[in-house]
Amino acid sequence: MNIRHQVSPYLVFFIIYNSQVGVGILSFQRTIAEKAGYDAWIGVLAAGCLVQVFIWVMYKLLGKAQGDIIDVHTASFGNFLGKFLSFFIISYYALASVSVMLKFIEIIQVWMFPAIPSWIISMLILILVYYCISGGFRVVVGLSFLSFLFPQLWVLVLYIFPLKLAHFSNLVPIMNHSVMDMLDSVKSSVYTLAGTETLLMVYPFIRNPDKSRKFAHLGVLFTTLLYALSSIVSFSFYSENQLKTTIWPELSLTKVIKFSYLERFEYLYISMYSMVVTALISLLLWCSSRGLKKIFHVKQKYALWGLILFSAGLSLINNEHFNEMLDKYITQMNLYVFYVYIPLLLIYFTLFKRGHQGG
Repeated sequence: MNIRHQVSPYLVFFIIYNSQVGVGILSFQRTIAEKAGYDAWIGVLAAGCLVQVFIWVMYKLLGKAQGDIIDVHTASFGNFLGKFLSFFIISYYALASVSVMLKFIEIIQVWMFPAIPSWIISMLILILVYYCISGGFRVVVGLSFLSFLFPQLWVLVLYIFPLKLAHFSNLVPIMNHSVMDMLDSVKSSVYTLAGTETLLMVYPFIRNPDKSRKFAHLGVLFTTLLYALSSIVSFSFYSENQLKTTIWPELSLTKVIKFSYLERFEYLYISMYSMVVTALISLLLWCSSRGLKKIFHVKQKYALWGLILFSAGLSLINNEHFNEMLDKYITQMNLYVFYVYIPLLLIYFTLFKRGHQGG
């Protein structure tokens, strides 16, 4: 791997942040509170611990193979079966990017421009994504850094406004739900914190990847605390009945932010958040196009064009039934493929494939 195409180890922090913080943070509070109520923030912390373990598993597996997930599969199962299994994971990246885009389009249509067709918004997003990915992996990571620097630091400051109206008594008593309810909350939170699986493709593009491990763990710690803080702010602001009927709790919090020179702050918030969404879709489609390049031996730009057209085509089927079906499929695939299959693959690779001893 040419060092000019690689990124410094500390930038893995921003890759992890970008992978995990998407449109889900705007609506996850309602989902995780369905069973565990306002104890659900504890489930977020527990899910964060599971993701930390998953980070360790991925680094162990990729370090043994000294390559990406496609190299692992090829070394483990041969060329044909290995590429078949790899294509299954590559398809996840592509479908996940479509899911993120459709959710953001829904937000734009509900909150800002209800009359604009989905395909117009999707084409504007995909043009920016193509421009970003065509600049190379370093540009994709640079956008991830900018998506952290500008929108996210703003969001942390803006939590001050709803906290002025918060009722922290909503959070007590603590741990008054059953173990099964808490486990359900953990399961929902694990999907909310999904995204670290992009490491399975970007690993070879990290300079001195062993040194990046601590930054990956720090990235997961930051996003876990961010999601926990977001859930606590929402739980202390909304009553349980309000939360059940609020589709985007965090986005709705922006209604309490008023400036003398800006009445509808949510317009600015959504506009800033478009950078986060564009960065996430760029990272996912880069992973997918890179995978297709290795599997089918085609130029990455041709694979990217195919994915762009595929995403644009699915945006035309933007209806509630399709979105729910896509979300359900991605949730199940994320849970079983990455949190069950990848650890089993590490065991298999360790027992039957020696790999590189440096792993």
